[in-house]
Amino acid sequence: MTITKFTKEISTIREAFEGKTDLRSNKSLYKKICKYYKEQGMVMTGDNNLDYQTILNLLYGDVLEV
Repeated sequence: MTITKFTKEISTIREAFEGKTDLRSNKSLYKKICKYYKEQGMVMTGDNNLDYQTILNLLYGDVLEV
């Protein structure tokens, strides 16, 4: 479950859902999140905006599972 992996960053992730921040501005965190989802089978398209939106959607789904 993603939420347990990124517990320390949950406030930043929630801010991204609310549109208050862009996860890509925190390169270290965004890289970790991308790596996690790639390991889960997500295929990056190469379109920065589409990939970001997909990651937000995945994170949102994982947050709602908690």
